Amino acid sequence: MNWLKVLLQRLEDNRDAPYERELLAGVLRILGEYAFETHRRRAHTARREFLRLSEDAAAGRYGELTPFLREQRRDEQQFVQGQLNDLRDLTWNLLDALSRMAQQEAQDDATLHHQVRQMSLQVQQPESLDVQSLRQTLQTLTELITERERRHQQILRHLESQVNHLMRELEQARRESTTDPLTGLYNRRAFEECLNHTIGLNRLFGYPATMLLIDIDHFKQVNDTYGHAVGDTVLKAVAEQIVRVCKRKSDFAARYGGEEFAVIMRETTLREAQRIAQQLAAQVRQHSISVADAEPLRITVSIGVSELGDYESAEEWFRRTDTLLYQAKQAGRNRVAA
Repeated sequence: MNWLKVLLQRLEDNRDAPYERELLAGVLRILGEYAFETHRRRAHTARREFLRLSEDAAAGRYGELTPFLREQRRDEQQFVQGQLNDLRDLTWNLLDALSRMAQQEAQDDATLHHQVRQMSLQVQQPESLDVQSLRQTLQTLTELITERERRHQQILRHLESQVNHLMRELEQARRESTTDPLTGLYNRRAFEECLNHTIGLNRLFGYPATMLLIDIDHFKQVNDTYGHAVGDTVLKAVAEQIVRVCKRKSDFAARYGGEEFAVIMRETTLREAQRIAQQLAAQVRQHSISVADAEPLRITVSIGVSELGDYESAEEWFRRTDTLLYQAKQAGRNRVAA
C-alpha cells in the first residue's frame, strides 16, 4: 500500500495532476481485472467496485479508495490462506490415512505370523494334532485376511475421494491462473506457454502454425465516451466473435492484454489463417453492441497474421506479427495485414 500512499499524497499536493490521476485510474482498472473471489465479494462484484473507484479517481474523488483497498487486500490474503490451509489439511489427511494403514498392516502381519507359526508347530507334531484347534486357527486366518481386504477397500475408497477432491481444487486453481476473468479466454501466461509448445511441435514434426494478433480500433475512445463498463462489454463481445470464428479444437485464443487478443492456429497455413482473419474482422464489423441511452455501438478490429518461419523463436514470431498488426492500424485500421 506504500505506492498508494505516495500517489495519493502527490494528488493531495496537486489536485490538478492529470498524469497521476490517469495512472491511479489505470492501476485500479488492472486490479479489478484480476480480482478474485473472497468470502465477502464475488469476483465480478469486486471488479465492479474497482471500476467504480477507477472512474472516481479519474474524476478526482479518492475518499473511498484507501478503506476499500485495505479491506479487499485483507480479504484476499485471508482467502488465499484459507485455500492453502484446505490443501494442507487434505494432504495431511492422506498422509494420516496411509500411516494408519501401515500401522494396522504391521499389527495384522504380527498376528498372521503368530497363527501360521502355531499351525506349523501342530503339523510338525501329528501325534498331538488337534483337528478342532487347527480348524479354529484356519478360521482365524481367514477372518484376518477378509477383514484386511475389507479395510483396504474402505481406506482406498476414502483416499480416492480425498485425492479426487484435491485434484479438483488444483485443477480449478490452474484454470483460474490461466484464464482471463473478464472474457473467459486464456490469459497472457497461458498464451506464452502455448506459443512455446507450438514452436516445439513445429520443429519436431514440421506442422505449419500461424498467429493472429487482434486489436480493437479506437478502444480508448470507447472508454472515454461510454465508460469502462461499456468497454468491458466490447471486450467480451469481441472475445465471443473470436470463439465463434476460431472454433477448431486446435485453435488457441487468449486475451493478451488490454484490448489486444491473440490466436495461435496449429496445422494452419498462412492462406487459411488470412481467410479466417478476414472472416473474424467481418463478424466483428457486423456485430452491434447495445448501449444504454445511446445508439447501438459498432466497432472494428485490426489484425496482424503471420506463419511461423523456420528456426524462428517465440519472441521473433510474436514481434513480426505485432509489426504486421501495427501496419494494419497505420494503413487505416479495420483491416488484415499478413
